[in-house]
Amino acid sequence: MKTPDPSLLSVSYTQNSQKSAAQAFAGEYELPCQPPGKVSTKLCLNFDELGLQLLDLQNKMTLQVDFIGGSLGHRRKYGGGKGQTIARAVGIKQGKPMPEVLDATAGLGKDSYVLACLGCSITMLERSPVVAALLRDGIDRASLNIDFQEIIDRGFSLKQSDALSYIEMLDDEHKPDVIYLDPMYPERKKSASVKKNMQLLQQLLGQDMDTHNVLSAALQKAKQRVVVKRPKGAPVLDFEVRPTLHYESKSTRYDVYIVNQPQSTQ
Repeated sequence: MKTPDPSLLSVSYTQNSQKSAAQAFAGEYELPCQPPGKVSTKLCLNFDELGLQLLDLQNKMTLQVDFIGGSLGHRRKYGGGKGQTIARAVGIKQGKPMPEVLDATAGLGKDSYVLACLGCSITMLERSPVVAALLRDGIDRASLNIDFQEIIDRGFSLKQSDALSYIEMLDDEHKPDVIYLDPMYPERKKSASVKKNMQLLQQLLGQDMDTHNVLSAALQKAKQRVVVKRPKGAPVLDFEVRPTLHYESKSTRYDVYIVNQPQSTQ
């Protein structure tokens, strides 16, 4: 579990009706809980009647998971369908059963949601309690919308868990068809090229340090394939295990490892 840093993150609430929930979260993770307007840390997890928010007080940025409105809602209605790059990477094909996907590094759930809208059953893992709380709040609010019910019924669940531990404990009965990995990248020097929400997550989470071990475990547990999302032009995650194939979009590459067949090595 990625424990929050109390020198970086505090908890607050907008109104007294959210005070008890804010105090409970702060107490569980030993974070300061401060009244509105008196937050002294750079980041703040704010309990608001309109939903949970992660605030960057220094840069005046707000992060909230919204599956119904905003860019995700627009993509659900007008996205690229089953021909988009991520769909091809996870093996979605016309006339074949939709794969069951384990998103082992869910983050804010964007890629999981795209795959869920295409018809996949999704289990999301997130080890940061803060990010998991944002994601859970987004699911809870979306569940009130009738358009989201089909996704919930098909399977769109969240587990707060470390990816490596969870994957290693999977038994044969619960192996997913696809394990999807999107590790946190090191911060780029040209910060303008990094979306604001990713900058905020990088501050909170830092870089994933166990990705090689997670990939190794995933290759042992996925039924069909492991998909690793990388920036276009970045090296593969593990030079000792080469991907079977690649799919590329404008700025992203998906390294696909087909399991149950020999992997090429250097």
